[in-house]
Amino acid sequence: MKHGKLSLVAASIALALAAAAPSADAQGTGTIKIGNTGALTGPYNEFGEGVRRGILIALERVNAKGGILGRQAELAISLDDQLVPDRAVQNMRRILDAPEIDVVIGPGGSGPTLAVIDMATVDGRAYCNPQGQTPSIVYPDGTDKPARKNVISTAIQNDVEAKALGTYVASRFKKIGVMHESTGYGVSGSQLLGVEIERLSKTKPVAVESYNQRSQDMTAQISRVQRAGADVLVVVGLGADMAVIRRNMLRAGFDVPLITSGGGISLPYKEGAGELAVGTRATMISTYQPGKTPTGVAKELADAYQAKFGRDRWWGDDPATPQVFFSLTVGAGFDCATMLLEAVRLAGGTDRAKVTEALNRISNFPVSNGAATFTPMRRLLVQPENLGMFEYVKGDKNDAVLKAATQ
Repeated sequence: MKHGKLSLVAASIALALAAAAPSADAQGTGTIKIGNTGALTGPYNEFGEGVRRGILIALERVNAKGGILGRQAELAISLDDQLVPDRAVQNMRRILDAPEIDVVIGPGGSGPTLAVIDMATVDGRAYCNPQGQTPSIVYPDGTDKPARKNVISTAIQNDVEAKALGTYVASRFKKIGVMHESTGYGVSGSQLLGVEIERLSKTKPVAVESYNQRSQDMTAQISRVQRAGADVLVVVGLGADMAVIRRNMLRAGFDVPLITSGGGISLPYKEGAGELAVGTRATMISTYQPGKTPTGVAKELADAYQAKFGRDRWWGDDPATPQVFFSLTVGAGFDCATMLLEAVRLAGGTDRAKVTEALNRISNFPVSNGAATFTPMRRLLVQPENLGMFEYVKGDKNDAVLKAATQ
């Protein structure tokens, strides 16, 4: 009996020691693992698949240099949510339930991101937001309060985009009409844009209309903006829906300039609007510009992408340089992975609390879309000075060609 008790005690001690012992990964012998969910298929796959490709190139770049602290890094979980919030939630639960995942790159779009960001915050692992633009994703208590401790972002936050759009239209037009998608991104983006327009011009937009994503007829909203006497239409939303708006404007005889958020530069807009895209102006990260060769890390990414994937849909038509939208898709994934791995390096390992704390020690760190400097108050890579205005002009083949806006 005494021998049995001793054996039981010994077994209990052994189990306790085993539970307390650090895992192989915690000791620094395993790979550093990234988990990601995004729209890999479906009508918005330019976002998620672009991010995934950027992550893969970032991993190849880091691993070719010996990894992080002598450890290789991998994309251990990559799940498809098709930009649907419910699917993003299911995927994020699967990622966060996997203890081997060290850092997380979230979904694209504000809807899916808002659906998962609270659970990711509670979990505590370092998290990068590649594309969700609603300010509460990073700043739940307001942009004048500290950011979520474990979250950094490569997205064009709505208030940053609103400053660029508002500055552009308020100095050029008197009667500004606004349309926005009904998601969190569209609503907050429209509100912030209205505030910026009023601040700069002392007048409010003459009309503000909402529409649902994937709607195929927005003639009613356009007609109301037209009756309000708008001399310009500003749209906050995704490219596929903007293409519908552009065609509906033609049908309604509403011949005013169309100026958009970054969706107007996306592939779905150009493909959906065709030659009607000519004249559309949109704001976007200015890392990659038509006719200009990128430099620094942006060039490294472009060269690596072309070698791995070729000049495809994400690259664009210009053989010399990626299309402007490349920065928000492939560039976002590349920068998220690169910055999270830098936090692991600064933390000296993959301890969750230490990696999260190390985010605040990233300073003037070069990535494709700029130089990252993070503090408890500053968690955005993209700032207003990183944005430019672009315009579609008629090309030699009567097609829409994107150029830097000249007016």
